[in-house]
Amino acid sequence: YQRRVRGRKSRQVQRLSQMSTTDNTILPVTVVRGLNDRVYEKRKMAALEVERIVRELISRNDIKQVKKVIDMLVNNFVLSQNPNAKKGGLIGVAAAAIALGKDIGLFVSEIVPPVLKSFVDVDCRVRYFGCESMYNIAKVGRASMLLFFKEIFDGVSKLICDPDTHVKNGAELLDRLIKDIVTESNIFDVDLFVSLVRDRIYTNNDFVRQYLVSWIQLLCSVPDIDLVTHLPKLLDGLFVILGDQKDEIKAMTQQVLNDFLMEINRKGSATNFKAMIVVLLGHSKSANASTQLVALIWILRFLELDGANLTFYSAGILNAVLPCLADQHSKTDIFETAVKTKDKLLCLLTEVPGTLENMDISDMLRVLLAHIVPSAIYTDSTGREYTSPATISVTTKISVLQWIITLHSKVPHKMNSQHEKIFPAVIRTVSDPCDGVVILSIQLLAAMCMQNTEQDKANFDNFLQNLIAKFKTDEKLLERRCSFIIQTLCLHVDNEKVFCTLATLLAEEPDIMFTSLIVQYLNWILLTSPNLTSLRDTLKSQRKNLKQRKESTGKQVFTTLYNTWCHDPVSTIALCMIAHSYQHASEVIHALGDFEMTEMTLSGLDKLVQLLESPVFSSLRLELVQPDTNPDLVRSLAGILMLLPQSEAFTMLRNRLECVGVVRAAERTSKQQSSEPSDSKVLKDMLQHFNTIQAQHALKSVKISDNKVPTV
Repeated sequence: YQRRVRGRKSRQVQRLSQMSTTDNTILPVTVVRGLNDRVYEKRKMAALEVERIVRELISRNDIKQVKKVIDMLVNNFVLSQNPNAKKGGLIGVAAAAIALGKDIGLFVSEIVPPVLKSFVDVDCRVRYFGCESMYNIAKVGRASMLLFFKEIFDGVSKLICDPDTHVKNGAELLDRLIKDIVTESNIFDVDLFVSLVRDRIYTNNDFVRQYLVSWIQLLCSVPDIDLVTHLPKLLDGLFVILGDQKDEIKAMTQQVLNDFLMEINRKGSATNFKAMIVVLLGHSKSANASTQLVALIWILRFLELDGANLTFYSAGILNAVLPCLADQHSKTDIFETAVKTKDKLLCLLTEVPGTLENMDISDMLRVLLAHIVPSAIYTDSTGREYTSPATISVTTKISVLQWIITLHSKVPHKMNSQHEKIFPAVIRTVSDPCDGVVILSIQLLAAMCMQNTEQDKANFDNFLQNLIAKFKTDEKLLERRCSFIIQTLCLHVDNEKVFCTLATLLAEEPDIMFTSLIVQYLNWILLTSPNLTSLRDTLKSQRKNLKQRKESTGKQVFTTLYNTWCHDPVSTIALCMIAHSYQHASEVIHALGDFEMTEMTLSGLDKLVQLLESPVFSSLRLELVQPDTNPDLVRSLAGILMLLPQSEAFTMLRNRLECVGVVRAAERTSKQQSSEPSDSKVLKDMLQHFNTIQAQHALKSVKISDNKVPTV
């Protein structure tokens, strides 16, 4: 072992001897030995001697000899395989640079590249001395160092996350110095900087992220550097970093984005908004709430600054903001920003002349429809299929419907061609549990059927057919929402059209049990809803026109409803009474004697008696004052009284009749002819139709439980 140690020392001494022999005209042997020494203080003393030698050469203007010194330091030391020699060479090169002073620019190409190689050395001490050496060189070289900005930036970006603390601290010091050099320079290559940042900005390393953001923040603050022009290349990466888990990095990035937005506000329309809006739309759907909020704020500001040129992206903006409307309580800031963005976009589309007329609304409509029906499959303009969200908030549905209604009012000619796409989605929302959604859905459907074209009529029939189908398959929907849906529909569509279309469609329904049930609901709506006063007046008018032997709308409506109302005897009686067709009501009541009275019928009669006490039948009650002139009404009520078991309803009707002496009058009028003008053949046919329908129900032995009876 001792022989091996002595041999190694002998070879080292021999190598140093050869070096000193070869280069003794460049550096003294004592300096060479000092730079190779393992002791830092000796290497430092040798470096000071190098500085003295170079100064002396510069004073004599011996540039050639200076180059030899630098070449020797680089080749024999910095690029050596010996760690101590590398360290000595790095200190020596830095000393030479300090000695060169303002003349360092002549040798920067020889000095900087070898030092950069030390940044990736396996020895952490070599990497540290490399940082230190580059720092001292940069202090002297200043602007000349920008020739190697790319290499220095790349090297520092690696050292900044070095596992060795000393190396990391050295890199941070060097980074600060390079930043100072850049800010005081007027020849900085911004394009190069942007390309360097863009290549590294998607890193997951927190130290590198912080390093990049700090550089962007620095250049944003330099008045002579316009970084906003290059922002489209950096924006996506900045939003990615904004989602970092560390608060410090997130805060830095947030500040940088704020600075950029302030600069954009100052520059206004000179900014390339279109190049950035796509990036913002992507991050507006981020799972990170902070990232999502900032993206929405930027989108809103872009619409405020250059909205007229961004309407092309309306579909994307809607796709970004509509899901955010579900965050009304959990994410208030996001919700409020989304609402402002949505409203601003709608304002741009509807208030700027020609905007909607000159744009293709199909993609925008596709996005709207995708946010109204959950888990629905849609096809975009390219033929690609996609599925709507599994859950959609009420706020989102309401906003979508308001949007579609507005579009329909502004560009009806464009929306008409989209009806086939709109109808299936909107029909499904009619059964929504939220009243607001139902009201808007019906309002939209009504608007789509207002032009009375064949297509609109077909659409309306299709809507009601779908509604009937929903009621048929969902008894709870029929029980809880039928009245609300039908009454709301009658607010926006002519009452006669609604009821006559429903009656016509139900007349073709093969399930007579279901038809009987829904007729009961429709009948109670007809008799009790304040919104249907006009329809009740139309039915009453048929009696007056019948006296004058005229055909009337009232008669047509009565006949249409009657054909379907026959599926429920109590509804048929009520329809005849509201239409003042007392003679036929009497005939229907007496025809009931031919069929077995069901519990459902008796319960219905009970409720009808109670309804006779309501304001709807006030004119009927007044007619009882003159029983002699209204014998058919007397017979009808007397017939109901006889059908009822002795119950509260029986007592109520009997008291009503006795208070005006109608019971006794009934005996006198029993043999009187009807005082009503009538078309005997028509009434006979109608009664035959009633008997036929009731016979069908008797054959089916329809029994409907009490819980299916609609309440008054």
